[in-house]
Amino acid sequence: MEIHERSCTAPGVALLDLDGGLDHTTTAEFVAKMDSLLEAGTKRVVLDLQHLTYASNWGLAALERVHHHFTSHGGRIVFARMHNATAAILRTSHLARLFDLYPTIDDAVREIGKG
Repeated sequence: MEIHERSCTAPGVALLDLDGGLDHTTTAEFVAKMDSLLEAGTKRVVLDLQHLTYASNWGLAALERVHHHFTSHGGRIVFARMHNATAAILRTSHLARLFDLYPTIDDAVREIGKG
């Protein structure tokens, strides 16, 4: 999996693209990136999941753990453009109720930019 940080129109919001699969071989990199954002003071993150094609149980646990870590520190993570396969996994695992999901990056940035 590759993580690409892009510029965001909303001040104080990080926009990350996740490309590939999130599993036991990639969760450490993902969690480290998210921890570094939080440590640097970035508390609002939009994850563009259009190219996240797979999330194993390890990947789902990492998403849940990072989400909890951000919210417990006054932050927020929202998901945009979720790939159909990943959305199906989230629905099946009932994690879709935990996360804020948006069909477009603009919708996600507009919502997270309010806070």
